[in-house]
Amino acid sequence: MVCVALALMAHPTGANAQLRVDDALAYLDRGDSDRAVQILQPLASRGDVLAQYNLGVLALAGQGGIGTDQADHWLDKAAQAGYLPAKIALADLSLDRHDWVQAEHWYERAAQAGDVTAQFMSGLILDQGLAGEGDPDAARHWYEQAAQQGHAQAQFALATLLMEGGHPQQAAHWFEQAAGQGHVAAKFELARALAAGHGVAQDAAAARGWYLRAAHAGFAPAMYNLALMQARGRGGRGSYRLALAWALNAQNAGHDPAQDLIAALRDVMPPDAQADAGALAQTCIARQSEVCD
Repeated sequence: MVCVALALMAHPTGANAQLRVDDALAYLDRGDSDRAVQILQPLASRGDVLAQYNLGVLALAGQGGIGTDQADHWLDKAAQAGYLPAKIALADLSLDRHDWVQAEHWYERAAQAGDVTAQFMSGLILDQGLAGEGDPDAARHWYEQAAQQGHAQAQFALATLLMEGGHPQQAAHWFEQAAGQGHVAAKFELARALAAGHGVAQDAAAARGWYLRAAHAGFAPAMYNLALMQARGRGGRGSYRLALAWALNAQNAGHDPAQDLIAALRDVMPPDAQADAGALAQTCIARQSEVCD
């Protein structure tokens, strides 16, 4: 659902127009949207982008007696004049309507203005071919723009594209950047890269640590891979009890391959150790124990 807010400033706008818009917003604060619209409409008709944008927002909200069909009209006026929030609002509206062509149009224009979320969304639409044929090169461009601004989802998406394109070192770099910001799937992918030495120096202990972080975040495949490493004593101490605990958690989280690992572990564990593992599974998933790795 698109969510836009009234704007207090725009570029450019005259001082008198700004004061009049401020008056309109003051009326809105007092609950008098009709009076606010009376002020904004003549300003918007004369080309003031701030008034145009705010009329569009009020129309979306169904305030001031403006029909919602007027939202696109006024937002488009402001967007065509270069007002970034209006471009983003139109892009989000188009996304809600599944109008991918218009969404791509406005996200790209907002992306060109430097908006990081729009850069990510432009990359996503091009990557998935939502508005037509996919374009991985163009998607990579926009993902890179957003990734360099610290957008975690863009960093992960860029890393995925790079890995698929045969650039494991660059991919590992961006997986690490996204993982450092808490992106759960990136933690898992970084762990996999470290475990295999794919794009980075092989480091089983570091891989195990990242699997644990992703497991604590509820990522079932990470729970399973962590259990495998614990069962084999890879990257740290071996422990069937811990392995069974995490395998049970993976199964409970819907990871079907864990069933075979659980059966194999139970074949070699005494009943009391199995019971301990069941209790430990609960404490590990709730982060109530320091001995879950």
